[in-house]
Amino acid sequence: MKLFKYIFLLVGLSSLNTQAQSINSRINVADSLFNAKRYTQSLDLYKDIYYSGQASPAMLLKMAYSEEALDNLGYALFYLHDYYRFTSDDKVLKKMQELAQINALNGYDKSEYEKFKGVLKDNQLTLVFILISLAFVILIMIWRKYQKHHEKSPGLTTSFILCLCLSAYILNFTDELRSGILMRNDILIMSGPSAAAELIEVVDQGHKVNITGQKDVWVEILWKGKKAFIRENNIEELL
Repeated sequence: MKLFKYIFLLVGLSSLNTQAQSINSRINVADSLFNAKRYTQSLDLYKDIYYSGQASPAMLLKMAYSEEALDNLGYALFYLHDYYRFTSDDKVLKKMQELAQINALNGYDKSEYEKFKGVLKDNQLTLVFILISLAFVILIMIWRKYQKHHEKSPGLTTSFILCLCLSAYILNFTDELRSGILMRNDILIMSGPSAAAELIEVVDQGHKVNITGQKDVWVEILWKGKKAFIRENNIEELL
């Protein structure tokens, strides 16, 4: 039995090594095409690697650059967002905002409150641990004061409740809404999930919108603060 286990292990390792070599080979070919400014061909290879879950930050930047060079602004912003998700590089945020300003795109300016929520979300576990620990310490202080002096402490009780409320807020209300980027030109934004609904606006690719639901082939979004609908093949959801 041990012999069979070793054989299966060796076969598995050999298979993984072969796959890694194949991916590296395809990346090298794609990089050569990219360096030769053959962006359409390089993107075909990059996308195969991307959708197999093997994308690297460097590859995402090349994909974004290629899409921008081909005037595919929506996908350029999509891959830049993915790059930021991997690296948290603020330079990419500035690049996205520059593209948004140049092309008059909606959805890329965050309010101070949204930025604050983002900081809370990024440090969620640490902040909740600190608040719960502080609440536990306050609870001990309340108990000791009552045992020693038989007195209640409104100030400590308020602090204890505040710690619990802040923890609940951080856990439940700091998640960002689902969002996506519009990927086509001449997209019809409708007032309802139907082709017969009132037309709100016709827009081109690149806009970033919050996704609030879906009805059949219609995605419900927030457009300039109001509920609207677009067809699902016009939008790519961000991770």
